[in-house]
Amino acid sequence: MNSERTSNRLFWTLFFVYIANIVGKTSFSATTAALVNDSILTKTEAGIIGGGFWFLYAVGQFGGGFFTKKMSPYLMMLISVLSATVSNLLLPLAGGFVPMFLVWGMNGVLQFGLWPAILELVSTEILPKHRPKAIKRLALCFCVGSAINYILTAGVLAITDWKYIFIICGIVSGVSLLGVVYSWTRLSPTLKTEGMKNVYDANRKEKLTWPIVRDSSLIVFCIMMIIKSVVDTGIKNWMPTIMIETYEATPSFASLLSVVLLVTNLVGITIGSYIYERTKSDELKTLRILYVIMMPMMVLLVGFRNMNILITTVIMSAITLLIYGSGQVLQMNYPGRFQRWGMAAAIGGVINGFASLGSMIATYSGGFIADHFGWDAMIGIWNGLVILFVILNVMSAKKWKQFRKEINRVR
Repeated sequence: MNSERTSNRLFWTLFFVYIANIVGKTSFSATTAALVNDSILTKTEAGIIGGGFWFLYAVGQFGGGFFTKKMSPYLMMLISVLSATVSNLLLPLAGGFVPMFLVWGMNGVLQFGLWPAILELVSTEILPKHRPKAIKRLALCFCVGSAINYILTAGVLAITDWKYIFIICGIVSGVSLLGVVYSWTRLSPTLKTEGMKNVYDANRKEKLTWPIVRDSSLIVFCIMMIIKSVVDTGIKNWMPTIMIETYEATPSFASLLSVVLLVTNLVGITIGSYIYERTKSDELKTLRILYVIMMPMMVLLVGFRNMNILITTVIMSAITLLIYGSGQVLQMNYPGRFQRWGMAAAIGGVINGFASLGSMIATYSGGFIADHFGWDAMIGIWNGLVILFVILNVMSAKKWKQFRKEINRVR
């Protein structure tokens, strides 16, 4: 089989497996409003389950990137996809808060491998000339997968109840298992040798030393990743509930508004990529520009109760598309800086772990804050976090400039 054709087939297989995994992974978030509206769970209980999933997912991500050097990335994908399949099929049978927490928590633990495995395969088996496009296209997956889930949720809720959403998501995840097996048994053997060319110095030992952490501003990037996820997940997860409680929207209609957020996020990829190119591939500067543009929109969101539901949706859509553009830089471009040490997948797992921590904080705290202090308090917190993001970014600019010069000099 021609290696270029095989490389393309591997990418598109990974692309669709990842989308299916997103569908299976976001099913609880998509149904949160319905579960709360039907009194299956309180907002706090829904927040605990969703937050518990993201916490356990984060723990797995921190180690998942390093496991790619010890375990087959295909085996890691197989475990994660199988977990999403089983968990979605079991959740409708789990009645009540505790059983739901246990089932969805198990899913969080076993999702440790998929994203680091995909990054590892893009870095080692996808041909070098295909990698830039592969990275850009992978940024579409979360939006596409989440949009499919919310459209599915809106359609199912208009006809029947929430249980069927999980059943359908479980079936979608189960079908994607075929893609994992196909790429592992048919495509990988052709690409292992060819794809590894010029990836990194084979004699260099993989070790994340303090000087690398310090000079690369890794800690700052991880904190910014948490902030990004808190605001992004907070808006996406709780927007349907905000719309139901503030504007008396139906759960089905609120889910369709969530789709609007996700579809407009695809524009964020284009905007983020454009700014990234204009800043000469400067991750930190790109992030700074995106968040400075976002700041006045966050201020407008404070007065959402006095606005029409469509105006509120437009503002939230604009905010999330800018955040999504920043997510591409943080989760796709930044880990690539560590490719010379053979640690792109490991750093990708670390960054994704902090993203999951942010999602956990947003999911749990969102329900708690809404129950005890109201939506205005949560929006005020989002504004403060965006300001903190910009401050951290500016403080790290000088060190980041030096690190980029060193990386470019070595290349």
